[in-house]
Amino acid sequence: MKKTTEIYDRTTELKKKLNGFLKNLTKSDKDYYSTFNQSQLLDLKMALSDVNNVLTLKTTLAFGHWIADFFNLSNEEHKQIVKEINETKPNTNGFDIQVSKRKIIAEIKCIIPINKGFYYGAAQRNSILDDAIKLIKGKRALPNTTKHIKLIGLIDLDEKTDKAIEKLTKPAINIRTEKQLRLDRHDIVHKLRVIDNLTQLDELTTEYVYLKKIKIASA
Repeated sequence: MKKTTEIYDRTTELKKKLNGFLKNLTKSDKDYYSTFNQSQLLDLKMALSDVNNVLTLKTTLAFGHWIADFFNLSNEEHKQIVKEINETKPNTNGFDIQVSKRKIIAEIKCIIPINKGFYYGAAQRNSILDDAIKLIKGKRALPNTTKHIKLIGLIDLDEKTDKAIEKLTKPAINIRTEKQLRLDRHDIVHKLRVIDNLTQLDELTTEYVYLKKIKIASA
């Protein structure tokens, strides 16, 4: 019996995706694709354009809570972290979290391993390594980080993140390049360490950049 080839229909495909997404959020079986007007679609587009900022903010706040707990910060220090996170605009020069009195700095990366897989793509990997380099070398807002504890918070997707971090922290071999940025990225891998449940506070030094998985807490 000859197999029938399914014909692709763009309207059917997009309708299925949009209605499925909104049904999951609203728990309503409404046909949003057919009922949304232009104004509503534009409003939805604007809202979704901020999703990455919302995700980054929530992850940064979760990481701030973890820092306060891990480093035994006072309630006032904890409140100050939350206050500074909320007052910082996206893409502001400086580190995502900076606890000046304790000399702690952190960058947050809401990066999802590519293709629903278990590794960071080249651009994702470079983004993490570039932030690690900045933590070591400093930024314009904080040019000297020598005495700071340096952290990178990575959104926690369980086994996927574990595997991706494992590959990220494995040094490359047979590097053949004269480009300084690529050489810096290669070198910084040797400075990466992973924080787990067994990591002790007195094991932290300012020489390394520490990776910590973080989940967004449920409301």
